[in-house]
Amino acid sequence: MKLVYRVTPRQRLIIAEHAASQLLSFAQRRWWQAEAGGVLLGRHLLDSHDIVVDEVTTPQSTDRRSRLAFFRSRQHEALAQERWRQQAATSAYLGLWHTHPEPDPTPSSVDHKDWQKAVAGDAFEGDRLFFPIVGTDSIRVWTLSRRGTLKQLREENKNG
Repeated sequence: MKLVYRVTPRQRLIIAEHAASQLLSFAQRRWWQAEAGGVLLGRHLLDSHDIVVDEVTTPQSTDRRSRLAFFRSRQHEALAQERWRQQAATSAYLGLWHTHPEPDPTPSSVDHKDWQKAVAGDAFEGDRLFFPIVGTDSIRVWTLSRRGTLKQLREENKNG
């Protein structure tokens, strides 16, 4: 099941089935499961304004994980760069994802700071990065633009 979110009237964020399955596999549905996270990799479609998340990096042994916190290691950046090389410079960095142990996740102040740091300091194509948070019942997505506009995206359909 792919996930589709409305970014603007002319643009959608599409999380491909494989990437969506990977995200959902890390949902913290048990009391002992630690937060997880990684980066979003995909492409800006040339024939439309849509953006597709084809894959995500998954937790690495160098990450720091606990029930209520996740600290992404630099290994995710190395994986993203390797993917970019393997795919002849067509795989784009699209944002960051992580989990929360709540049904309908909401970003914390730490999340907001992490997102602002990513938009200000990371190299990426386009005007914005995307930030899914995987909850126990849903995946909610925010986007932050280079101009500092934060917006929660609306899911368009569940079976697109």
